Amino acid sequence: MSNLLTVLEARGESIPDTIRQAAEELTHYAVHTRYPGFEEPVSESEYQEAIGIAETVVRWAEERL
Repeated sequence: MSNLLTVLEARGESIPDTIRQAAEELTHYAVHTRYPGFEEPVSESEYQEAIGIAETVVRWAEERL
């Protein structure tokens, strides 16, 4: 996800630090869930946190469409 933000930034979009940090966190979750067994399973609270982070990023993106 942070790669997509880099492309947007290169095209002139201003990326708030909170959105960039959120994207980095989502990238962590994506890797974590794609390769099960590499680390401890995602807990229910981590799952809920990831959903909240994703909603924040999606809202930000929708405002720009």
